[in-house]
Amino acid sequence: MIGNKKNIPSVVHLTFKKGEMIIKEGDFGISVYKVIKGKVGIYSESGTTSKVALATLGRGEVLGEMTFLHNDIEVRSASAIALEDSELEVWHPKMLESEYERMPPMVKYITNQSLNRLVRMNKLITHLASMRDQRERSPREKDPWAPKRAYYRKDVDLEASYRQIGPLAKILLKGRIKDISMGGMGLEVSAGNAVNVPHNPGDKFTVSSTLPNGKEIDFRAKIEVLNKEKAPGKLFLGMNFIDMSYGVRKELGFFLMP
Repeated sequence: MIGNKKNIPSVVHLTFKKGEMIIKEGDFGISVYKVIKGKVGIYSESGTTSKVALATLGRGEVLGEMTFLHNDIEVRSASAIALEDSELEVWHPKMLESEYERMPPMVKYITNQSLNRLVRMNKLITHLASMRDQRERSPREKDPWAPKRAYYRKDVDLEASYRQIGPLAKILLKGRIKDISMGGMGLEVSAGNAVNVPHNPGDKFTVSSTLPNGKEIDFRAKIEVLNKEKAPGKLFLGMNFIDMSYGVRKELGFFLMP
């Protein structure tokens, strides 16, 4: 614990075991947390039958800031759980107020606008997950990949490069992303790509591309459906994302917002 001379609440370091709850959605709270060590998962359970993963935070990243930036006492909009043994630094809002008040009005405005977009994106992800739950409780559609699509898809035409996760990782392949969502994508590739590198359901790849707004994205994805008949000489890969950084998830979420 680090004290100070102005009766401002001290900085406290807390440790959490893997699986322990740090913040519970719906509870009141005012503290802001910084991850010193470990990983923290951010989840929403509002309106869904299961937890919806919103982000994974690592060293140096902050959680609980929404309450402070809203300048109000309100319930937590998401839960935070330690994904591994973690250490967090806890800040009381009083420690941040003086620095925040010294910020130029335009910087405050930009900060609040960014926060509002993030809140809208999280609500969108939770809403779409709720729609997924309802769909999966109804009879399955004829499309075998449809029950696995967790989120709204957007038609795109993005150049992409990809590599197998495995012994053939050195071979760089090209393709085009034809649709994308927060849960997966459709990747169209040349049938020749499968000559030297297997392209079968269950195979995993790292994929890189650039969104129309110029933001670069990269992630890992797994083939769920392989369609050889959609276009002559082409393979259409229905893929689910299996790993994506918080920054990429945020950029993709902003891109998919209505």
